[in-house]
Amino acid sequence: MQQKILKEPKSWRKIESSFFKFEKIGASIQGLLKERKIKTPDDKMSFYHLTGFDGKDIKFHGSTQLDDLLLGIELPSYVKITLIGTQPSQYGNPINIFEVELGEN
Repeated sequence: MQQKILKEPKSWRKIESSFFKFEKIGASIQGLLKERKIKTPDDKMSFYHLTGFDGKDIKFHGSTQLDDLLLGIELPSYVKITLIGTQPSQYGNPINIFEVELGEN
């Protein structure tokens, strides 16, 4: 049996992650919130998916406070999520504090 020789591509295209991480105070994402997967005993974190106004998919993890804010929102809905600060948890670890705005027409 003859081995097939692979042909190397002429060029390479970098793959960008669509995963968003809130790293700085004031960091914000906005768009159509389409999917949520709430944390279960088997999952370590909640997961959300929205489409930005530029058409790009944006995925991000939740937190206790963010999950509480997003849980009552009917899907799909337009949202703007902004990291507004941090505060120490009961164990002294910093936790992110978010503001969530719901789009209204």
